Amino acid sequence: MTVTNGWRPALIALDVDGTLVTYAEFHEPPRPPVVDAVRRAHDAGAHIVVATGRSMHSTLPLLDQLGLKDGYAVCSNGAVVVDVAARWPVDIETFDITDTVRYFTTQIPDAVLAVEELGRGYRVTGEFPAGDLDGDVTVVPHDALVEQPVTRLVVRWPDGDRERLREIARDSGLPSVDYAIGYTAWLDIMPVGVSKASGLSKVAGRLGLTAADALAAGDGHNDLEMLRWAAVGIAMGQAPDDVKAAADAVCGDVESNGLAALLTTYYPQ
Repeated sequence: MTVTNGWRPALIALDVDGTLVTYAEFHEPPRPPVVDAVRRAHDAGAHIVVATGRSMHSTLPLLDQLGLKDGYAVCSNGAVVVDVAARWPVDIETFDITDTVRYFTTQIPDAVLAVEELGRGYRVTGEFPAGDLDGDVTVVPHDALVEQPVTRLVVRWPDGDRERLREIARDSGLPSVDYAIGYTAWLDIMPVGVSKASGLSKVAGRLGLTAADALAAGDGHNDLEMLRWAAVGIAMGQAPDDVKAAADAVCGDVESNGLAALLTTYYPQ
């Protein structure tokens, strides 16, 4: 990639898994070249906004690893906006999941469900595959999931097919929710209209910026909205073809520290 017309983003939105870290390094800090590139951009005045499907409690350690002590982070696929300095949410979107839980438990009886306990962990209906969740995990009956509005519902189908899960979600007919499919048979269900892009729009407003000031980098289907929202959307090299098609450009893959190379084109060493 080359930088044109001397434009530099005032806001840089960064996905985590598959962008800042590899999927195999989920519990590891970003690699030194990536950390150095992010810090260089921050020190040059860019607002670095981590925008992730991860929950707040698993995002905060990553912010520390990146050396970010100010600004905002977008967590839970846009449902939670965090003040980095305060380490606490400034905006939370919740919704009633009663009908959604009923639908998915009927359609996929062997799926396990989870809802986020903000800042702590998850309430789950059964055992998730090892490494899927972090924080405190408490097993509860299905009825306990719907006692109060939540930021998101996770549907995990350990023995199921990812594309079949996508079809079941698409056929739900539920008007109040949006979906983001993961690389496995994992489905994030959010309030309608909530995405990384909606969270970033709120952050930009707080900073006195707009999408025209933003660059976004990501690799997954939950990054589509933010890649389209930002003035410059960059897909990672290993992203699916439809994610690449939604982006303005493609950088190197995560395994080759593609994000570090991308940021270095704007903020040379």
